[in-house]
Amino acid sequence: MAQKIYFDESGFTGNNLLAPDQRFFAYASVATDDAEARIFVDELIAKYGIQGGELKGSKLVKFNKGRKAIDEILLRFGDRIKISISEKKFALACKFHEYIFEPCYSDANSLFYGIGFHRFIANILYLEFVARGAGAEQIFAEFEELIRNKDETKLPNIFSSSAHPENSPILTQVREFAQYRSDDIRRELESLGDTGVGKWALDLTNSALFTLLANWGTTHPVLTAVCDPSKPLQQNQGIFNAMVGRTGEQIFSDLMGERHPITFNLSEPLVFSDSKSTHGIQIADAVAAAAVYTFSDARDEHTEKWRPLMGKIAHYGSIIPDHDEVSLRDRRVQRNALVLLELHSRAKNGQSLIDGMGEFMQLVGRRLLTHPLGA
Repeated sequence: MAQKIYFDESGFTGNNLLAPDQRFFAYASVATDDAEARIFVDELIAKYGIQGGELKGSKLVKFNKGRKAIDEILLRFGDRIKISISEKKFALACKFHEYIFEPCYSDANSLFYGIGFHRFIANILYLEFVARGAGAEQIFAEFEELIRNKDETKLPNIFSSSAHPENSPILTQVREFAQYRSDDIRRELESLGDTGVGKWALDLTNSALFTLLANWGTTHPVLTAVCDPSKPLQQNQGIFNAMVGRTGEQIFSDLMGERHPITFNLSEPLVFSDSKSTHGIQIADAVAAAAVYTFSDARDEHTEKWRPLMGKIAHYGSIIPDHDEVSLRDRRVQRNALVLLELHSRAKNGQSLIDGMGEFMQLVGRRLLTHPLGA
């Protein structure tokens, strides 16, 4: 028998990850059934005098009674909740690597993923952004506009608006690398198209849902996914349809030494249902709002209780910055900084980004063991 999982989000801004009033995006899931969810929600509404006959997470977190209702939700469903939460500016930095750097060495991308180069690029760009490094905001804004509008005429001079006498070496290398390799980026944009994946290339909904379902699949052999209607999901269901009626053992990825599930078995295509009549979605909505509220540094008696729990249930595909990835005391980070310098030099000179790169990485790694930077 299929286990129903209900999904809803908080903080959705689609392709606009720079929206100033929505720092976080949360996609929450809860394992329950229609009868349990309906009885529980009706009891909460009556107990706390919730207006409108429906749980709305964005309203619940604003008032003490609403937060008490969320307390009960987390207590009741704690081990049946999984959340994916992302800091949207950092997620945009991750997308930057995906669409600006990775297409340029896609034939050997495992080399770069293997040393965590993608994490280095995302975290160093994010650090520049939050520290308000000269030109960082312009690079982020130009990149977001490029992916949304796919205006290829701007590629030869992409990120020119970020040029500034006080640019850090990192931002200069990133900007010039993108300009030198604009043909690779153009081909990547052309492959996206203007519908489905291409239209919602920056949105986080699909990847969050997929990761959550894959993790639910480790404990439930058959799943039914019930989601609040979402344009990104409704326009791009191919990857989920491929999981309908899937038989055989679940497949895992061991990329970068971390084991992650990458398949699951759906009983049917994604089910889209109105939250007003689907109580499980209302519960997921309240949980998602609580996650955003907690991660947004709200301080009250409720978030003090929620914060430890969020650490256990809000890590499924979450996209959160990691300052260790840019600490130059770490030889791994030093190596990635030198790899960026090498990529920039090769791009500038029209050389292959792949030939001999594995040997270069090994050589740099050995050299840093005896002669770390700054020593």
